[in-house]
Amino acid sequence: MELTTALPAATRRHARSPGMPTYGEEPVSPFLRRSQDERMRRGRRRRRTLRLLPAAGVLAAIVALAGACWGLSWWLSHSPRFNVTRVAFTPTEHAVAADLRRAADRARGRNIFSLDLDTLATEIEKVRWVRSVTVKRVLPDRLFCAIEEREAAGLALLRGRVQMIDTDGAAIDLYTAAEGPMSMPIFTGLDDRRAGHARDQVARGYDFLRWLDATHRGLAAEISEIDLGRDDRLVLTMNNGGPPVRVNPEDYGANLDEWLQMRDWLATHFGDGAYIDLRFKDRIAFQPAQARRN
Repeated sequence: MELTTALPAATRRHARSPGMPTYGEEPVSPFLRRSQDERMRRGRRRRRTLRLLPAAGVLAAIVALAGACWGLSWWLSHSPRFNVTRVAFTPTEHAVAADLRRAADRARGRNIFSLDLDTLATEIEKVRWVRSVTVKRVLPDRLFCAIEEREAAGLALLRGRVQMIDTDGAAIDLYTAAEGPMSMPIFTGLDDRRAGHARDQVARGYDFLRWLDATHRGLAAEISEIDLGRDDRLVLTMNNGGPPVRVNPEDYGANLDEWLQMRDWLATHFGDGAYIDLRFKDRIAFQPAQARRN
């Protein structure tokens, strides 16, 4: 015999269907669950969007600023308002104004911002007597050039001509009476193929002249030439003739005083000489001209 018991209606309503989610004891409809999940996703997207808004604003500002800078740069480099119309120079004593203007002509009519000032300064420095140039922009359309001139410190025989040189040995200009007399020996034997070696030679010549001025005042005026062509000697040619005098480059004073005391005696008893060598310790080497010819 089979017994069947009917369940109450309320019990049947609470019976859970297989696979239906519940919250607590109450089952939730799949449609309601999807609606809640969608609201959660929208909320997350909204929060993510709010977090990105400041970064997007900053990026937009950067792009706008870059665009404005590019536009300003383009206008400055293309506007005829900024084309160079005048070039001014500081007053110069020796550098010729016409030569300076000629060197600066390449800048006229060009945009003042795109102009390479270093290249322009290099061109102006090729003008005689110009040691260095500082070029500055004067907006909107002018350039100002501050000129530093070279100072003639000595004389040198270069390529067969006597030229004025500065303290670095750089040739400035041909020596003429127009620049005034320079009573000083002429440096010869300079190595014009190697600028660095020539500077060293000139530095030695100037050092020797300073030493003479400090220890034997007036002797430099008796010297017409100083040959710096060899590293192991300085060769002096005197104004009143006589043999060339070889000086020790490491000890200028070696035997110099002794020679000064006896040079007249040598000239009287031996006449002209081929050379006088003062480089050896406590010894003066003298070769008469007749012995050299023989």
